[in-house]
Amino acid sequence: MGVKYQLETIPVWDGIQSQSECFICDLMKKAEKDSLEFYLGSSVMNPETRVKVNATGFCPEHTAKLVESGHPNSMAVLWETHLENTRAALAGTFKSLDNPRNVKKALANLDEVLKKREDGCLICQRMEERLKRYAFTIPYIWATDQEFRKAFSSSKGFCLHHMSHVLRMSLEALDAKQQKEFAKSLSTLQQKNLERTAHDLTYMTEHYKSENRDKPWNGCEDAQKRAVYKEIGQGRCENS
Repeated sequence: MGVKYQLETIPVWDGIQSQSECFICDLMKKAEKDSLEFYLGSSVMNPETRVKVNATGFCPEHTAKLVESGHPNSMAVLWETHLENTRAALAGTFKSLDNPRNVKKALANLDEVLKKREDGCLICQRMEERLKRYAFTIPYIWATDQEFRKAFSSSKGFCLHHMSHVLRMSLEALDAKQQKEFAKSLSTLQQKNLERTAHDLTYMTEHYKSENRDKPWNGCEDAQKRAVYKEIGQGRCENS
């Protein structure tokens, strides 16, 4: 199989050796941080960036994170033309509401504009592209590097959400025989680590019983967090 995506070998190698519960979650949090910094950095002075922001914008979650990022001047520059564009898109709606003959129609126009403004997200798009590259790189180098295969087998695996992404991309990265081998290896890895997570969660619940409170935690102090994140992922946005 050919290389369909730019490989992210270094971050994937660093991640697989980190012993994180899901290093893809870690990489995606960094990808989000990088994207937020990009849109609040010098790119705001680029007219092309502002054209893209006007056309696509950001989801409500990432808009809030941009506002709260501590870069008020950059956000003001970025949003000045965005707000101007929004006002222009709503001009007809406000005209209808100033002399309302059909409020339902005006409401439908308002909802259409608002939906269009929130449907796209430049940051989610960038993160989705990064995720595809990570998820493609993992099975690709698993098939070509024996050392990575060993590191993969001894890692803590992924959250179930990102397991799905990795398995899906393996269908593009590998040939038919490798796909089956990788699927089996991934399944073994995930089941082993879900069993470990379940064991830690049970140990934690038992620890809270009065007769066990003096026993050591054995690293299970945060078992509830790890169990939740193992299922749904940590710090996910809609497209991650």
